[in-house]
Amino acid sequence: MKLYFTPFACSLAARIALEEAGLDAEYVQVPRDLRLPDGRDFTEISPMGYVPAIETGTGFVLTEGPAVLTYIAELAPEGSLSFTGFSDAHYRMLAWLNFVSTELHKAVFMPILGKGYGVAEQDAARARHARPFAVLSKHLEGREYLDDRFTVADAYLLAVLNWCEYSKVPIAEWPVLAAYRERIRARPAVARAMAAEWPLLQAA
Repeated sequence: MKLYFTPFACSLAARIALEEAGLDAEYVQVPRDLRLPDGRDFTEISPMGYVPAIETGTGFVLTEGPAVLTYIAELAPEGSLSFTGFSDAHYRMLAWLNFVSTELHKAVFMPILGKGYGVAEQDAARARHARPFAVLSKHLEGREYLDDRFTVADAYLLAVLNWCEYSKVPIAEWPVLAAYRERIRARPAVARAMAAEWPLLQAA
């Protein structure tokens, strides 16, 4: 299994999930020009050119962060990253994955960190952080994780919250979220995943 990633992008969540599950994978860094070490263009694997992407030994390719994370969760030992299928908790996890994807990743951070957005669009995106941050803060008050235990939804949320300072999104004004982020960062598998990517980010 190969995970195509960019250091500290949303693909960090997939690396965290693989670490948490103890699953083996080859990690392939996607460069800015999308030209992979084997000569292929990354868009042959991920047509939109986005990470993460998973490629299995059988040729199965999966893109889109929530789908990749759900796939990893289902490969993991039962209960380690997800909940039993068809349970309320399982569907809550899927809802949180999509909440992070749409309300934070795409609506807030993509216009700030992505290419082709103007200053007005970036400022508007920053202003949009308040409503989803308020929802998350209320939900996480008195909770360690988004649900009863760590899941791939927490991995995704952590990857996105890592971007706050760089994007000038004021996480310090949301103490519940700031404390949550520190708790998740302290998990051994999360710390290993971040430590593996930090030197690559610095060299980029």
